[in-house]
Amino acid sequence: MQVEVSAATAMLGLDGFVLLAVSQQEGELEQAVETTTVEEFCRGCGVQARLHDRRPTYVRDLPAGGRPVTLVWVKRVWRCREPRCPVVTWSEISPVIRPRASLTERARVEACRRVGQDGHSVAQVAAEFAVAWGTVMAAVVEYGTPLVNDPDRLGGVEALGVDETAFLAANAKQHTQFVTGMVDVTASRLLDVVQGRSGTVLCQWIGAQPQPWRDGITVAALDPFRGYATALRTSLPHATRVLDAFHVTRLGFAAVDDVRRRVQQQDLGHRGRKGDPVYSIRRVLRRGHEHLTDTAWDRLL
Repeated sequence: MQVEVSAATAMLGLDGFVLLAVSQQEGELEQAVETTTVEEFCRGCGVQARLHDRRPTYVRDLPAGGRPVTLVWVKRVWRCREPRCPVVTWSEISPVIRPRASLTERARVEACRRVGQDGHSVAQVAAEFAVAWGTVMAAVVEYGTPLVNDPDRLGGVEALGVDETAFLAANAKQHTQFVTGMVDVTASRLLDVVQGRSGTVLCQWIGAQPQPWRDGITVAALDPFRGYATALRTSLPHATRVLDAFHVTRLGFAAVDDVRRRVQQQDLGHRGRKGDPVYSIRRVLRRGHEHLTDTAWDRLL
């Protein structure tokens, strides 16, 4: 049997709640809601309770129309009718809004998805939801950890990509810290990140994967780092090793720059200066031919 609900409540889409009113406050939306509960029984003695009071609770929800949304949950406070019962009063609870929570559960799930799947920064999502950075990060940790620990998330990988990333710059107390990232090249998704930048780190990670998974890797894309190439040759001997497009392009640009500097030294005997013909076209040399204008071609020639 389907229960008829108002159009506003249907658009709210929050199980167990009805929408009472909507207002706008300083560019944000406030939605007053209450539960569909009409009666409650004492948790101590089981006697039917009576309504004692109503108290508003403020919690952030999913943004609507590009504006942050605050749910004003008008909570019912119940009182036990039995004078001898140790349970006097209590507030109603809901699984979709935790006690003392800053976000609804569906908002926390969406925040985790935005950061993990869409690749948005935690600060960006926090600004859109109008909450603190730590609130979003707590949701990412809680809902993202089971996804990271799920062994099925590595399934269906045929082309493995490996690259290094500097995540912590050097300072007076430590050197630059690097991590090795593994990605699914075909699906453009991050598989894992491990601390360190060496062939040993990569070998250990690949060795920890089941043999059927390793057998399914047909292509391995990497940067020119010899340690990664050695690790892939040892751990995935059957996979075809290729350089990724970024590093191929980077090596090509480096070769062009080396030739330009050599010609500069041979012709003028010094490094490039303002007004030197070869130095003035250093950026044009990096531009694709399809993007060159007639003026750029004249400068090159």
